[in-house]
Amino acid sequence: MLNIKNNIAIKVEGLSKKYALGKKNTELKISDKIKELFKQKKHITKSEKEFFALKNIDFEIYKGETIGIIGRNGAGKSTLLKVLSRITEPSEGRIILNGTVASVLEVGMGFHPELTGRENVFLSGAMLGIPKSKITEKFDDIVEFAGMQRFIDTAVKHYSSGMYVRLAFSVVVNIEADILLFDEVLSVGDYSFQMKCYDKITKLANSNKTIVIVSHNNNDILRLCSKVMILNKGHLTDFGDTSMVMKYFEQSISESPAINEKEEKNNKEISIKEYNFENTLKKEWTDISEAPGDEKIKIRKVFIENETRKGDTKIFTSDKFSINFEYEKFYDNDYYDIGFIFSNMNYMFLGNHFGNSDQNMEDFKLKGTYNVKAVIEEKFFNNTIVSLGFGVYRNNGTVVCFDANTLHIKIENHKAEEIHGLSSVDQNFPVPLKPKNMKWEIKKLK
Repeated sequence: MLNIKNNIAIKVEGLSKKYALGKKNTELKISDKIKELFKQKKHITKSEKEFFALKNIDFEIYKGETIGIIGRNGAGKSTLLKVLSRITEPSEGRIILNGTVASVLEVGMGFHPELTGRENVFLSGAMLGIPKSKITEKFDDIVEFAGMQRFIDTAVKHYSSGMYVRLAFSVVVNIEADILLFDEVLSVGDYSFQMKCYDKITKLANSNKTIVIVSHNNNDILRLCSKVMILNKGHLTDFGDTSMVMKYFEQSISESPAINEKEEKNNKEISIKEYNFENTLKKEWTDISEAPGDEKIKIRKVFIENETRKGDTKIFTSDKFSINFEYEKFYDNDYYDIGFIFSNMNYMFLGNHFGNSDQNMEDFKLKGTYNVKAVIEEKFFNNTIVSLGFGVYRNNGTVVCFDANTLHIKIENHKAEEIHGLSSVDQNFPVPLKPKNMKWEIKKLK
């Protein structure tokens, strides 16, 4: 048996999970088709293929680490957690878990719909190998954390999806397992419950519990995790510190490079370390029928210019840059308000601004081609990536069009800034905004 160091919580070697893909043989006789209905194993034609949800994965997770797993849909994230939870058996390789394991993977997984919440708490505990005495001891804490006092003796088939997950999450975080696995559960429930979840996971991490979280919310990963694991088509392509989350975000918001047939056939793994992000500072619609707008107005061009260093496609935090909208009006009388919106990971909106607050729009009612320009002052953003969207409104009322994901800008610290102008807090704390000229005061009270 493979030895495992005492400080390693999870060790995975050569892990693969494959499924058979194929189609039923439509050439069977009627009598054979009837027989097939009563067979447990489906008849698969010679066109059967193997699909690897996970392929030859190796990694080690140490005790007390909080690991985030990210990747596109179908990358194998949920499959990996199911294999780690012993819900699904691996096709190849081995897994060693050093301690007790508890997981929340799907809504209602492990709950019997005809049983009450109370009965399911004890059932879940038994399935996780927790003694009944331990569940009894923790029962009140579980119910209180989930906020399920009124419904704990109701059959869970009457629960909403949020109630399911709240109770399942509460069982897992209160039974004090050594290894905790979560799959997309932090977005369930209202804001106050989400904050309770964040606080609980943080306390568990600080108490040397090992936590693995699958999430499409990159902000959750940055907030809770010490390391990140990136899956791509069943391959573990990257495993390291959370700085890779931004790199992954760079890749995911850009157009994915075309994968040729040979790479697709070989299911080639592509590391984010091989990807270089390039700003998309201009979008133009040459075909007016495809341009955003309606029969009265069309957006022809949206672009960003570096006002500090004209023509430079890089934008540093010390640069001033402008946001420009070129549009064409086909009729007189109406006027249009064009605004932009900044967002970062997972479309978390950072702020917006509209162009008519300081303008006399009576001057811009005639048909024609117009350019609207807004200037972003230097040192407004930190080292970050933001997406730019825009909206067009007629006469400060009717929405003409809206796009939240038009351009993507990487705003970087200049090398000189990194050396002379930034503290370690500025460089390492992953926040998108860094307001300048904020006045601080300090005084001794006693």
